[in-house]
Amino acid sequence: MRTLVFDISGEYGLFKKPYSPMSPVSYPLPPPPAVLGMLGAVLGLGKEVYHQRLGWERIRIAVGLRAPLRTFRAALNLLQTKDGTDGFFRPRAGQNTHTQVPCELLREPGFRIHVAGLADPLADPLADALAERLCAGRTAYTVALGLAPCLADLSWVGEWRAEPIAAVTWRADTAVPLGPDLEIHYEDARRYHRVRIPATMDERRIVHRYQEIVVAEDGKPIRGQGGAGVLHAIGPDIVAFL
Repeated sequence: MRTLVFDISGEYGLFKKPYSPMSPVSYPLPPPPAVLGMLGAVLGLGKEVYHQRLGWERIRIAVGLRAPLRTFRAALNLLQTKDGTDGFFRPRAGQNTHTQVPCELLREPGFRIHVAGLADPLADPLADALAERLCAGRTAYTVALGLAPCLADLSWVGEWRAEPIAAVTWRADTAVPLGPDLEIHYEDARRYHRVRIPATMDERRIVHRYQEIVVAEDGKPIRGQGGAGVLHAIGPDIVAFL
């Protein structure tokens, strides 16, 4: 299975959890729908079409931390643009149109993204175009780490074929999806993040599948056993697709 690998990082990131609309709280990493949006931005696909063009029901995505998970809280000074500004987004005279919203943001996040499932006859040109743009460091639209002001830097890592691993015990360089036959070996003096994330979402922003995952906050490999068919070897990494 052809797999494209690249790193993405930035100063800040915010992948908002849906149950925190007024005081946004971030997922520890970009869920697969957010990664799909990044790929659409790289390729220049609009938000109405990139889900179908990239194939959310077919694409496989793995995400690993390249930097320790750090968060901080800050109040963002937002401008109420619905009826508090004119056509040039200038505040109307005599109105207080600003509001401060407390947010939890990721600080200096870095992730390694593995993208597979784009190599069938219809999607292969997209995989070629994506690899070419990532190699050249070019994107059609600006890529962000969730929130639009959280600008991202992308760097190409390489292209390999994903080979399934049948080992009983393993170590994974990415977040690991939990399952009934999979056991995580939690190590002392390390912090782990266990969270339920959206795994597939369509263009109407309807989530079709959620997945519970574990990620190590220090960015180092996760060790475990079982879960036949979950782990794949991709270049220098052992990954679990979400």
